[in-house]
Parts: sequence; C-alpha cells; structure tokens
Amino acid sequence: MRLLFFILIAAAIACVAAPFTGDFSLFVEAALWIYSLTIAFLVDKAIARRRALKVNVALELARLRHIHHVAEQLGRTYSSKINKLLTIYQTKVASEFISHHKSTDQFRDLSHAIYSFTPKTTKDTILYTDLLSTLQELTLGRQNIQLELQGGLSFYDWLLITLVLACLFILLLVKLDDPSPTLRLGLTFLAILVNLIPLEMLWKDDRFSQKALTKFGLFYRRNIPRD
Repeated sequence: MRLLFFILIAAAIACVAAPFTGDFSLFVEAALWIYSLTIAFLVDKAIARRRALKVNVALELARLRHIHHVAEQLGRTYSSKINKLLTIYQTKVASEFISHHKSTDQFRDLSHAIYSFTPKTTKDTILYTDLLSTLQELTLGRQNIQLELQGGLSFYDWLLITLVLACLFILLLVKLDDPSPTLRLGLTFLAILVNLIPLEMLWKDDRFSQKALTKFGLFYRRNIPRD
C-alpha cells in the first residue's frame, strides 16, 4: 500500500510539474545522489547492527560461562542442574539463532532454577548475589540481541530497490533533448518516483546472511559446558 501511495504522489506531482521542467539531466543527477546516499545509509546502518550484535552475543556467551563457573562453587547437585539447563538453552539458540526469541521458555527454566537456590553460608550468599546480577545482565542482553535480529530488508524493500534501479536506467538511457510532452511527463514521473522511494528504504536495513547466522549458532554450541 505504501508503494502505491508513493506512485500516486509521484504521478500527481509529475502532472503539475511536467510543463515547467527544464534540464532533465539535473533530475537524473539528483536521483543518483539521493539513491547513492540512501544505499550508503543502509549499508552503514547494517554494519552498525552487525557490530552491535557481535558485541551482545559475545557478552551473552561470557555471562553464560560465568553462570556455569559460579554454579560450580555452589555444590555438585546444583551445578549439574544449572549446566543441564545451560546446555538446553544454548542448544536451542544455536539450532535457530535467527529466532532467538523462541528460546524464551528455556531461558525461563534457567532463570527459575537460579532463583530457587537458597544460600546457606556467607560464601553462598556472595556467590548467589553475583549469580543474580549476571542473570539480570543476561536478561537485558537477550532483549538487545532480539531487537538487532528483527531489522532487515524484506522482499518488498528489495522490490523497491529494483524499481529505483530500473527507473534510473530508463532515465540514463532515454535521450533527453527536447522531449515530447508525453515523454516529458513520463520522465518527470520517473525522476520524482526515484527521489521518493528511497525514503521508504530508510525505515529498514539489511538482513543477516544465513552464513552469519550459522556462525553465531556455532558460537553457542562451543559455549556449552563440558563436564
């Protein structure tokens, strides 16, 4: 629907502006600049997302390892229970990293197991406080990972990019010397459309490749406690 809206707006402006357009090369140059800046913006945003995701994944893995090590100091029975839940959680995340949110139930099981512990000594209390603090940080980090995974270009967005490229090619290939009124109207419409559509692309950014997602999943598999 948004694409249709942009097309209708471009058509309306073209009908009004076509009789007053001058050098079409200026339209083409402006369209190329706007398109280039939009793509540059999307690429920069995608790189920033990837960097942030790597950082948050590394932090989550470190916190999971920390939980494993702290639990080892709270007794063999409790440590075995926590390690089992750590394995289940990380296996779930590794199997489908792109759907990180689907591991919520496994994470809740881990959280409840941590909350159920009752300290008996001063040492237990200190370690348990550390464990709760790490769990809180882990919870917040999970939200960041899931938000970073939700962005990306959909099929619709790629369709818009293709449409813009097609319009640009037409503008570049058509002879612009003294065009007829009909051609002038069409070229004006294309030029305006090319300038409007990149606004739609700014709302999204690139998705992660399957290779990158598989690599993240492998990190979780390697992080599973080995007893």
